[in-house]
Amino acid sequence: MKKRTQRIIVILVAAAMILSVLIPALSVMAGATVTKDDIANIKGELADITAQKNEAQKRLNAIRGDLSKAKEQVELIQGQIVRTEAQILASQRLLDQYDLEIQDKEEDIAQLEEQEEQQYRQFCEHVRWMEETGSVSYLSILFRAASFGEMLDYTTLIGDIMDYSNGIIDRLKATQSQLSGARDDLQLLRDDQSAAQSELESQKSELELQEQEASELVGQISASASEYAAEVRALAADEAKIKKELAEAERKYAEQLANLNVSGAWYWPLPGRYKLSSLFGSRRDPITGRADNHTGTDIPALSGENIHAAQAGVVTTVGTNKYSSYGYYCIISHGNGRATLYAHMKTLPIVKEGQTVAKGQVIGYVGTTGRSTGNHLHFELRVNGNRSDVLKLYSGMTFTSPSGGTIKGG
Repeated sequence: MKKRTQRIIVILVAAAMILSVLIPALSVMAGATVTKDDIANIKGELADITAQKNEAQKRLNAIRGDLSKAKEQVELIQGQIVRTEAQILASQRLLDQYDLEIQDKEEDIAQLEEQEEQQYRQFCEHVRWMEETGSVSYLSILFRAASFGEMLDYTTLIGDIMDYSNGIIDRLKATQSQLSGARDDLQLLRDDQSAAQSELESQKSELELQEQEASELVGQISASASEYAAEVRALAADEAKIKKELAEAERKYAEQLANLNVSGAWYWPLPGRYKLSSLFGSRRDPITGRADNHTGTDIPALSGENIHAAQAGVVTTVGTNKYSSYGYYCIISHGNGRATLYAHMKTLPIVKEGQTVAKGQVIGYVGTTGRSTGNHLHFELRVNGNRSDVLKLYSGMTFTSPSGGTIKGG
């Protein structure tokens, strides 16, 4: 029983030593934080933005240097500025993710190094024990057995010792292999992070150049005070003509206007488009950058979208770029001195002067003709020839303001 007891003690000690090696390894695996998916998602986002920038850059390169299209260049560059800013934010998030991943990997390496040190100490202690005990003849041990049962006990004990010796070496090799792989992974992460940092610096430099180019173009557009004053006078003259035309139209189409069925809520000319890019009243002109009084409400939309009549009425004016500020436009009179104006259409309106239209009828398509910086509908209300806020007609409706907040009609 004495030898059996020794055997059991040896096995328990070996098991304890094995567990002391395995437990740190399991803790390394359990503590790892997986952020590779986050990194891949951000890289995908950056790739999408880069593709958008490349497409916009092609359009910009096609018109760069053509001062007659300076406004379009400004619009494209401003779009590139927004995309570059988005790139910078995404790149910074990518760097933050790399920091987290590198931190996790460094913690893994520290635990593996500690594990390696423990296993190496065990290896050295085992070698020292082997040296102190000298060479052992396992065969002679077996022959010392007093019985067959005792021989079986000795055989099992010898096998346990040999397995334990081999296990120490195998676990040490496995840990060293893990450690080597972790260090390689860490170096790759640091290389990727360095590349991302360089890309971020490049994006910041690109943003500065874009802002400078946009500023120079805007300066070219509005550099001449005399040209700006001439433009203001031209717009004032256009306004006076439109007011006179409206008064004449009221008389000319008096009979048609009297027979109109103008009732019920007013129809929004771009159904589903309730985000506004510019409101009626004071604002900064998007082209000149100067303080300005906006004459209507701007509704962004895709090129070619249907524009609907806000109310039943008679078409009093169909503009063929007659007034440069409006591009292709039309005016519909609804009686009682009220009229609505729809500007910057893609093509000539599809209605004709003197035509009676129903509420909600398609009258043209969204575009960016005239004094415009992008596809949208410029929507105006005239009361007795004077401009008024068209949103007053839409009581109970909710819109998104240019700043992102909500505003109520009425």
